[in-house]
Amino acid sequence: MKKMHSLSVKVPIMVSSIIVVTILVLSIILTIAASRGIRNATLNGFQSTVQGYASTIELVLHEQLVLIETYSKSATFQNFITNYNDIETRNNLVKVLENYNNINYYSTNTGIATVDGTILIDSSDPKLVGVSLADIHPDLYQSIVKNNYDFEFDNVITKSLSTGKNSLMLMGGIKDDVGNILGISYISLDMDKVNNSFIKSLPLQGSERLTVANHDKMVLLSSDEEFVGATLSSVYDVIKTQDSGIIPSYKSANTKTARTSAYNGITGVPWSVILAKNDSDIYSQIYTIILEAIIIGVISIIIASILVLLYIRSITNPLQKIIQISKEISKGDLTNTEQTIHRKDELGELADSFTIMRQELVDIIIRVRDSVEKITNSAHELSQGSNDLSHRTESQAASLEETASSMEEMASTIKSSTDQSVQGNRMMVESRQSIESAGDIILETTRNIEEVYEASTKIKDITNIIENIAFQTNILALNAAVEAARAGDQGKGFAVVASEVRNLAQTTQSSVKDITNLVDNAYDKINKATDSARTSQEIFNDLRVKIDETARIMQDISSTAVEQQTGVDQVNRAVADMDSVTQQNAALVEESYAATMSLSNQAQELYEAMKFFKIDKDDKIDE
Repeated sequence: MKKMHSLSVKVPIMVSSIIVVTILVLSIILTIAASRGIRNATLNGFQSTVQGYASTIELVLHEQLVLIETYSKSATFQNFITNYNDIETRNNLVKVLENYNNINYYSTNTGIATVDGTILIDSSDPKLVGVSLADIHPDLYQSIVKNNYDFEFDNVITKSLSTGKNSLMLMGGIKDDVGNILGISYISLDMDKVNNSFIKSLPLQGSERLTVANHDKMVLLSSDEEFVGATLSSVYDVIKTQDSGIIPSYKSANTKTARTSAYNGITGVPWSVILAKNDSDIYSQIYTIILEAIIIGVISIIIASILVLLYIRSITNPLQKIIQISKEISKGDLTNTEQTIHRKDELGELADSFTIMRQELVDIIIRVRDSVEKITNSAHELSQGSNDLSHRTESQAASLEETASSMEEMASTIKSSTDQSVQGNRMMVESRQSIESAGDIILETTRNIEEVYEASTKIKDITNIIENIAFQTNILALNAAVEAARAGDQGKGFAVVASEVRNLAQTTQSSVKDITNLVDNAYDKINKATDSARTSQEIFNDLRVKIDETARIMQDISSTAVEQQTGVDQVNRAVADMDSVTQQNAALVEESYAATMSLSNQAQELYEAMKFFKIDKDDKIDE
């Protein structure tokens, strides 16, 4: 169990775990990326293959469409429709139809019918003459009628009435030069031949199956002939709305194997080419890559673990040696100074540090032993000196007690004088404060009188303005009266108003003069009061200066007395402190003696403790 806690076990496990996790994560990431890339490439190739197959089928159908359209535009077809009872015309058409069948490998029947669908002639089966195309291929017939008799392929494969084989009908209108519908031409294609030539002959591998189905999911062609005519599962509903795409990993009702399909529409017909294959075959390469990744990952983990183990051992072996050195030092054995680890990395530095530390410890122990011996000798000498000092301290303490008694009497006398001088100084301070308060009151009174003086000046200015206004108003009233007199009867009312305004102006002027006289009288009195207040302020200022001088003198006397008292108190305290210190010194001397003896004993114990370390091979380690 102890070995499990060793770094030689934990470090390899930890590092190996990190490497294993890293390799596993990288393997998973790379495998996923590779699988995704291969899957996309495979599906893209799958889709491209289907597009190629669809182009081939589309080319075959287009070739048949071009052939029948070309023949339908020939004069032979048009002449037959207009004169189908003529034997020569019929014979010419029979030759053309036989030639058409000879050059068209996939044709089983070629013929012409009237506009209403009644067959007039068939290249391979005379029994079809008189049969209606509207009866045997109703959907196709209705579709071409609806689309102006353009050529169209049937949407389903039917059994040929002539051969009984799977066939696909292609029909369209025979038109004259101006586009009038003359009749219908048709061709029946042998879909078994088409299937054998273009589907079954393809080099399909494994579970691959190529299918051509219409949008109703009916299988028209298939590499598996038994599958022709069957209906595809609901997963193929998408071919109705999308021209091409991938149907990944589906399971049909009749199989439990997951398959993936690619589909692509065929231009000109509502059909799609479908290539389906088992997922196991599609992704076999991915499974191989995953297996290879697992094998490579396991091998990488084993190799990495071996390398880590070897590297960790190169680290733990020097650590074991360093641990052994540490154990020797912990036991006090400092004799081994041989350097057994020669490395230039941190382990080498650590080993060098242990060697240096061991040498330093040896030097320290030697110095401590020497110091302990010196301390022991000094402690013995110090104990003798402490004993002599104790006797001298006792004599000094007695003398200090007498001095302290005399100093206490002197301090009492000086304290009484000091208290009286302090009381006188306090009274002078209070007097000075009273004078300062009275001076402040007079100063405030002076300021108030000066403010009244300034207000009186402003009142005089205002009365002068009012007097000027009254004078101007009187003149204006006089002028108004003159103008009213000139106006005669019309100005009488205005003359009365002017007279009243003039009387008001004269009354105002008279009142202003009275106010001015009162203000001047008050102004003189305020001026005199201001002078008196200023004189009183000067007197109080002089008195305050003299009181300040007296207070300063009392302050000096008080300060001197206080300083004397303080000095005596300090001397008294100093004597008391000296007495206390002397008593303490006596106690300290006793304590020093005891401490000296204790120091001697501790030095001896330290010397005994230093014997624990073995600094020479002749030394014995105390157990």
